[in-house]
Amino acid sequence: MQPSVKAFLAATAVAFGLFSPFAMAQGNAAPTNSAAPAATQVVQPTDSQLEQYARTYKKVAQTASEYQPRLDAAKSDAERQTIVQEADQRLVGVVTSNGMDLADYNGISLAIQQDPALRQRVEGMLK
Repeated sequence: MQPSVKAFLAATAVAFGLFSPFAMAQGNAAPTNSAAPAATQVVQPTDSQLEQYARTYKKVAQTASEYQPRLDAAKSDAERQTIVQEADQRLVGVVTSNGMDLADYNGISLAIQQDPALRQRVEGMLK
């Protein structure tokens, strides 16, 4: 069973003080720590893992933003759910095609959320 990308995006968004486009589309504010799947373990990343995470995060954010107009235009919850499911599949592909495991991506997102110094390092990599 594959965890929802919506949850990992929310964890990533919370980690950077943003909010998930999917949560916004459903009219919810970004969740706090409870957004991450319960099974996700915090990862203490190496420098190379952080660099890989930053590269992947940029692509995830870009891909997620491509779905925002479709979510905004959706006429029903069912249509939004279909779009989110499509995005889930595509975003998992973005993460894995960048050589990351979804659990590692989630774990690093949680680590960033909990460690301000780590967050600053990744923010520097994103510039």
